[in-house]
Amino acid sequence: MRLAFFALLLPVPLGVPLACSSETANKNTNWLVSCQSSADCGGSGCLCGTCTVACASADSCAASGGVCAPDFAATTQCIGTESAGMCLAACGQESDCDDTRTCVAGACVTRESTSCPAHPGALACSGFDDSALPGWTPTVDSTGTLSVVTTPRLAGTGALAAGTSMVNGRSRFAYEFPAMTSGQIYLRAWIYVDPGTVLSDVHTIVVGDANTSDYGSKFVYTGGTLHVASSGVAVTGTVDAPLGQWYCLRLELGIGDQGTVRAYLNDTVFADATGVDTLPAAGVHNVTAGIDFAGQAEPAQVFIDELLLDTSPVSCWD
Repeated sequence: MRLAFFALLLPVPLGVPLACSSETANKNTNWLVSCQSSADCGGSGCLCGTCTVACASADSCAASGGVCAPDFAATTQCIGTESAGMCLAACGQESDCDDTRTCVAGACVTRESTSCPAHPGALACSGFDDSALPGWTPTVDSTGTLSVVTTPRLAGTGALAAGTSMVNGRSRFAYEFPAMTSGQIYLRAWIYVDPGTVLSDVHTIVVGDANTSDYGSKFVYTGGTLHVASSGVAVTGTVDAPLGQWYCLRLELGIGDQGTVRAYLNDTVFADATGVDTLPAAGVHNVTAGIDFAGQAEPAQVFIDELLLDTSPVSCWD
């Protein structure tokens, strides 16, 4: 998402509000102060336009009470430019960060604006900032919930919240585009699930023909782990789904009866298969956001932001 982040965070213990006060700005290290060079930062360095320090271990951040953010969080803070670890504020859920920041990979990173204006030719794109969601068609069961919320959100002013509370529940939006029967297609979406949420059988984003049993490809949560299913068959490869933080899902599909599937969580591949049927009988012509199906009686809720579907490769930060 091509928008600059101008403020890194002064790492603090969990639960402590984050703010750039004049007291903070007057300290020698100048934590949180915007910078052009390290000369502006006293005892720290200028990384991604703000005074902080790079780190290789937790010891580097102990004095400030922060966390040595992993590479993915640091790269998110730096607009997708690959970055080694840096000291940021730790978080276990969205509410541990202030309203200008959000929780990614256990660290508070600066919240950005939606990326959709940069993708006018995409098959589908939404930052879920507009509650009207033009072009998206809702389907909600009698006990389901489907809305745009301001918290949690990764970017912009809103995110999609979808909830179900019964077996065979559904709560989703669908977006139609011209049918494809061949070629490559690329999906990117950011997901957040509250701590304590049960995801024993929850099907979420679908790419293909979501209104039939010959649906194409989709992400499925089973027993808290995440995998991809195509045309009713599970694709080999699973990953633990983190709770209390935003994570980036990407899906690369080669469309065909003998198609290809590659899926990533936070830019790490967890499924990679060939010879997979990714082509519904009616072609690939829609994408859904929300809960496409819940096979569990326990209440489930997922939040989705910055969904992008395109015929060109996409990254977590485009």
